[in-house]
Amino acid sequence: MSGDPYVYPGTRVLRNKLGITDAAAFDYHEREIVAMRARHGIPTGNFDLKHLRAIHRHLFQDVYDWAGDVRTVEISKGGSQFQFRQYIETGMADVHRRLAGSDFMRGLDRPAFAAKVAAIIGDVNYVHPFREGNGRTQLQYLKQLSVKAGHPLDLTKIDAVKWIDASIQANQTSYDLMADVIESALRQS
Repeated sequence: MSGDPYVYPGTRVLRNKLGITDAAAFDYHEREIVAMRARHGIPTGNFDLKHLRAIHRHLFQDVYDWAGDVRTVEISKGGSQFQFRQYIETGMADVHRRLAGSDFMRGLDRPAFAAKVAAIIGDVNYVHPFREGNGRTQLQYLKQLSVKAGHPLDLTKIDAVKWIDASIQANQTSYDLMADVIESALRQS
């Protein structure tokens, strides 16, 4: 992206606290650091934008100066346009309103929970509040929401390829694959 203030000039590498400008080296180190932070516990919250920002800040604090900050540029990926930045707060407020109105999806059976939470996570993905790290942040948010709803989720059972396909479909308001991927990762009670 030309003119993207988040990247080092002349590269596609995001500006980072590590000072790494090689894409492959940065990708490796960023993933290792974020995985380590995830093992240190994830901040809890009320499933609103503030909560999502706290998760992102925690995961990416060692990598980006802007960890936890809402993006200041428009972004798209693979032909999918994400929420325009001026509507990020509104988009997440709608997600939170729906969650609170459903008592955070408590009392639903597994298939109903998977179907309803797929729409929520699909919409959080569409909002895409951060310049980078949305997917990993969303997975931690989903994991906490699943526990709150009484359907603990095993993130290691989420198929990465299917998750990406499900995210693309959800961006077009088709949540069935997302529901299938989520349901397959819910722990048996």
